Amino acid sequence: MTQPLDKSPQSSTPEHASDANSTSRSPKRRCICCRGNGGKYALLRFVVAEHAIYFDLRQKLPGRGFYVCAQKHCLEKAFASAFRRVTKCGPQNLGDSCEAFVSDILLPGLRKRASELLRAGMQSRQLLLGVEGVELAAKNDTLGCYVLATDASAATAQKYRANATRKGLPCIELFDRTYYGRLFGKSDKVVLGWIPGTLCEEFYAIAAAIGRLDPTMNTCLTASDKG
Repeated sequence: MTQPLDKSPQSSTPEHASDANSTSRSPKRRCICCRGNGGKYALLRFVVAEHAIYFDLRQKLPGRGFYVCAQKHCLEKAFASAFRRVTKCGPQNLGDSCEAFVSDILLPGLRKRASELLRAGMQSRQLLLGVEGVELAAKNDTLGCYVLATDASAATAQKYRANATRKGLPCIELFDRTYYGRLFGKSDKVVLGWIPGTLCEEFYAIAAAIGRLDPTMNTCLTASDKG
C-alpha cells in the first residue's frame, strides 16, 4: 500500500505541554503510554490504515487517531507494547526500532514541519523578519517567541537569550541564517519572532520536541518544556 502520510511528526508530553506564553486553546489529547493529557500540538498523532500504523505529521489524515508524547520514554513504551495493545498492529511500518523512527522519520519530519510553519508565518504576517519588528513587538509585549539563527554571533545570541529570559519567552535556535535566507528568499536573517497564535503554538511545540529528542540542539525553552 502507498503510505498515506508523511512519515514524520509533531509533539511534546502532557506535563511538558505548554505553548509560548501559555495561551494554548488547542484541543486536549491523551498519550496512550503515560495517559497524561496535553495540547493537540504537543503530541504525536498516529493512525491505522489497512492493518498498519502510520505517523501523521500534519494531524490531518482521516480515521481514528491516537497520540504519543514526543518523549523518548513514551515512544519506547509505544514501540515495546502500547502500539500493539491499542491498535492490534505492530510498529514495523514506522522503522526497525524506536531509535530508527526518531532519527530517520521523526526528527527530519519535525524540521520539515517547522520550515512549513515558518513559511506560513511569513505569508500570514505572524512571523516577524528582522531586528526592528521583533524588538518593537517585544517592547509592546506582543511577541510570543524569539527565533534566533544558530550561527548568530556570541554577542547577539547572548542579547536575545537574555531578552527572552527577562520577558519569560522561548528563544528557539533551529536553523542557521543561510537556511532562513533561502527559506524566505531574502537576505540572511539572524533574528525572527512569532506573534502569539496557532502557528506560534505549533512551532514552539515542535521545537520543544526536537530539543528533547536531539541533545545537540541549543534551544532556550520554558523550564517545563526542557523535559
